[in-house]
Amino acid sequence: MIIRGSGMASHFPDFFVVGAPRCGTTSLCRYLAKHPAICFSRPKETHYFTLLGADWSPRNLEREYLQRFFPHLNSDHRLVGEGSVSYIYSPPAIERIVQLNPQARMIVLLRNPIDMLPSYHLRMLYVLAEDVEDLATAWALQDARARGERVPRTCPDARLLLYREIVRFDAQVERLYQLAGRERCLVLLFDDLAADPLRVYRQTLDFLGIEYDGRTNFSRKLQSRRYRYRLLQRLLYAPPKPARALLERAQIRAKHEKRSGRLPLLKRLARWNTVIGRPLPLTPEFAAQVRQEIAPDVDRLGLLLGRDLSHWVTGEPSSRKSSERPSDASPARSATASTSRDHLDGNQAGATQSRRTSTTP
Repeated sequence: MIIRGSGMASHFPDFFVVGAPRCGTTSLCRYLAKHPAICFSRPKETHYFTLLGADWSPRNLEREYLQRFFPHLNSDHRLVGEGSVSYIYSPPAIERIVQLNPQARMIVLLRNPIDMLPSYHLRMLYVLAEDVEDLATAWALQDARARGERVPRTCPDARLLLYREIVRFDAQVERLYQLAGRERCLVLLFDDLAADPLRVYRQTLDFLGIEYDGRTNFSRKLQSRRYRYRLLQRLLYAPPKPARALLERAQIRAKHEKRSGRLPLLKRLARWNTVIGRPLPLTPEFAAQVRQEIAPDVDRLGLLLGRDLSHWVTGEPSSRKSSERPSDASPARSATASTSRDHLDGNQAGATQSRRTSTTP
């Protein structure tokens, strides 16, 4: 869709990867971004339409959004897209997008909540939105946190810690269908992407109406992360007010360092303070509790998608029949060898406050 403003023509995104967090969106967006005919936002998650204020005007779209996040757009690009996982939790964001482009296509990736929740919780710990190390304890605090109690001072929005709402995929998908139109929505599953990324990639390209580019190599994604020192992590991700001015000056300096080819100091510190950390699986008792609570939602999601998701509730391996597999352009399973669930399970660290709110419901 062409948007004209400020004396120039820009291309408003044709598609959005809107969620959910910790479900493989970063990997899929990486694959799409390397397609020669697709211009994908930089960074992947802009959260622009989630963070809009009441005084926003479409006149700001060119400068604040299109020029800022799509400066690499060129005449070879036929489609434009972005991938903010906050949008699936924000009806106003979807409504604004549809107002600007009624034909916009929405892509959603979902995952078994039993696997997704530990990864999501670890992410919240990493960005300092969460301070309770034990997920079962954090789960029990949801009612209190919904009332504004027991919320860490470094958490930008208590809704990030309402884990039960985060995995209510049935309500989120149904709402997305209503706002954007079911025919313009593609819902994918993490397990399918992990098992056969080539098939899911081609399915996505078919949905977008763009030809397959011959890609067969699907590189691995960075794993989940922990930090070494909480104090340094707070200075980098949630600095107290006295330190913010210093960090702002450091960020300005970082831009000059980047132009010179040097890795900015803040990024070097963030990398040094980061270590790989695998999410711990739920205990059998807690997993049984979660399965019981999410069972009605999973049943409804299965009906919405036309997929048998009963294994999410029973804990048994999927017995999906071949007739239930998504449409496929090529089996080519040899291309999946380099992608695993562990390497799909991750998201790039965000260094700004707006990116720390990337999963605001």
